[in-house]
Amino acid sequence: MSLSPNQNQTLQSDTTPGPPQDTRGRSKQFEMQAALIPAENRFKYESAAKLLSTIKRIANSKSADEYFLYIHGVTHDHLPELDRVFCWSDIRCTVLFTTENSLQALICRILPGGRHKTLMMNLTMRISFKVSRIPGHSLDSINIHTARRFYLDDIRSKEGYQDLGPEEPVAKGVWPAAVIEVGYSEALEFLRLDAEWWLINSASATRLVILVQLMVDPFAICIECWAMAPPTPPTRIGDTPIVFPSCVQLIKINANGVVTSTSPELRIPYGSLSDESNGISQDVVFTNAELSSFALRMFEMMN
Repeated sequence: MSLSPNQNQTLQSDTTPGPPQDTRGRSKQFEMQAALIPAENRFKYESAAKLLSTIKRIANSKSADEYFLYIHGVTHDHLPELDRVFCWSDIRCTVLFTTENSLQALICRILPGGRHKTLMMNLTMRISFKVSRIPGHSLDSINIHTARRFYLDDIRSKEGYQDLGPEEPVAKGVWPAAVIEVGYSEALEFLRLDAEWWLINSASATRLVILVQLMVDPFAICIECWAMAPPTPPTRIGDTPIVFPSCVQLIKINANGVVTSTSPELRIPYGSLSDESNGISQDVVFTNAELSSFALRMFEMMN
């Protein structure tokens, strides 16, 4: 029920990003994700209660796979009803919604099982600890939220797995500084389209998207950091450089903790987490040795 067999191939890591798009038109990323969802995972929206029942059946299937449902007949007017029904459900944290109002459609992503929760809880805890070691900061310097919904006006909306930002309260209409998306082995193409969605629709207000892909047979972790970056060679319109959603860091860790990376570290720029330097702007850095130790610990906990 996840992806159809011919859709399980992932994109190459050096996929050339496309040109910037008009965010007022239909989302190319939404339409590309929808095209990956097979017919048996497409449903007409009848009620929030029936959708919850369908999702519960899938989430309780004891499968480690993730699932994607395409629901048509849903507009933003239905979201309050969905929120009321889902808010007290024990599976709310395993379900993420992306909407495209002009298509009257919703993509529902379901992540059953607890491995992704273990992985992300430990990763964000380590990020928070690294931030707290920066002079002038503490464990409270960044907020970490799960499944928070962000809107581009009344055009579309998305819930990220986790979003990170400064400790100050987030005002309505303000985008997260950074987003972390997690998925299993079949989901890398979806995750990359998620990264493009955040960077394009936030107009670069979301400055970093971290994609974390978990493989379980055998265990492995792939981390991609996405940001708006110039192509090679750089392109300009007049004096303005053109930037595209791009994978700027790629790290793979196998079951033995061996790290394959284009750099000696995972570097999260300070500016992607905070708008205030407090006099010191220090990036959050994980060495490859730290990443190896982290991955081996996660594999032990999830085995």
